[in-house]
Amino acid sequence: MSLPYPPGRVSTPTPTPTAAESNGLGYAYYVTIILLLAYTLSFVDRQILGLLVQPIKKDLQLSDWVFSIVHGFAFAIFYTFVGIFLGRLADRWNRRNLIVIGMAIWVVATAAGGYVTGFVSLFVARMFVGVGEAALSPAAYSMLADYFPPERRARAMSIYTSGVYIGSATAFIVGGLVIQATSQAGEVVFPLLGSFKPWQAAFIFVALPGIPLVALMYTVREPVRRGLQARAASAKMAAPAVPAPDLSHVFRNKRAFLPLLLAPGITAMITFGVTAWLPATFIRQWGWTPGEIGPAYGVIILTFGIGGMLLSGFLADYLTARGKQVGSIIISLVATGVLIVTGLVLAFAPSPTVALVAVAATTFFLGMPVALAPPILQAVTPNQLRGQVTSIYLLLINLIGLGLGPFLVAFFTDFVFHDEKLVGLSLGLVSALAALLSVLCLASAIGPYRRLVAAMEGRA
Repeated sequence: MSLPYPPGRVSTPTPTPTAAESNGLGYAYYVTIILLLAYTLSFVDRQILGLLVQPIKKDLQLSDWVFSIVHGFAFAIFYTFVGIFLGRLADRWNRRNLIVIGMAIWVVATAAGGYVTGFVSLFVARMFVGVGEAALSPAAYSMLADYFPPERRARAMSIYTSGVYIGSATAFIVGGLVIQATSQAGEVVFPLLGSFKPWQAAFIFVALPGIPLVALMYTVREPVRRGLQARAASAKMAAPAVPAPDLSHVFRNKRAFLPLLLAPGITAMITFGVTAWLPATFIRQWGWTPGEIGPAYGVIILTFGIGGMLLSGFLADYLTARGKQVGSIIISLVATGVLIVTGLVLAFAPSPTVALVAVAATTFFLGMPVALAPPILQAVTPNQLRGQVTSIYLLLINLIGLGLGPFLVAFFTDFVFHDEKLVGLSLGLVSALAALLSVLCLASAIGPYRRLVAAMEGRA
């Protein structure tokens, strides 16, 4: 990664302006909003399944653990392994075009969910949703790192990452209202597309906004790869060519990278566990309807979730601008520690009111490590590796978080407690355990990360 040159150093080239400096911060934030909309749509299409657990289980005759395979592994396996290839492609090819192709694939695959007839067809549809969405974040984080200087990066990336919560909230609010409104009709008819059951129609509804959004993505310009320009300028002044960074950079600094890559994956077990099973918890344990828990949880996500993300981004940029390079990790560490407590409160909540308070607190503090993980990694990753490191980061988030989070909750419910009404207990305990493991990872990364940042600044 190209870092700003210290003042007073002689015989160094002038740093190439960032895309934000060349085109203005206004356009850079415009790009951020467009990418946010894409990320929001991706999470709407991804999380809508969590609100459809009961009708899909009934119509397709699936158990909790089988449904967790569709919800988690079907998406995660293909998202992660295809993501490795697409991350490398994002480091070499036009990132905007890569996002457009991926969006087209996942929008069509989401709509295909309206036509599934069994486990296999649902598995294949969710698999292609994962394949399409794998193109987005490696390219998006790489673009944002080129559009913004380091002291503005956490805010921009926290805005983009808030798509996790905006998309999830939209899925729960809109999905809940759609199911509530159509449940009495028996079936929903779309012109040219056919007639659908309410849960099938939900897939069609959430896929439709993808059509204009794909067109809007064409207004985004591919930014100049800032680190590569600075490298080229340096190469003209230096006789020997410096080898381009490769993944050996990650392995040489594994004491920093390994815990920083593992922690988001473990924390994601909470994110995906809650979004997959919280509606079922309130429906089974407290007798709520999808039309009640969907909007309620959606409002919590939009307020507490996005609030935690944006606050952490501003705090991290404030500390970074004042030379506190490990400030982002400290914020993430403290917030994740709070999640241990909120998970236990959720597990043993005596009423739906207490459970909602625990969910609100979980959502707020969970947003902080989720938002800060990408800028933490970008700060110590050279430009030529950003897509690949992001794809590894997403691989672990989805293999560990999406693959294990919903599955472990279902496993405890089906095979430990043997009572589907105790899904809330399973969810809270899995969340608390994941938070504890993530705290240990973040604490072990502080020293190595500080030394790596100092070493990269010395080489800048």
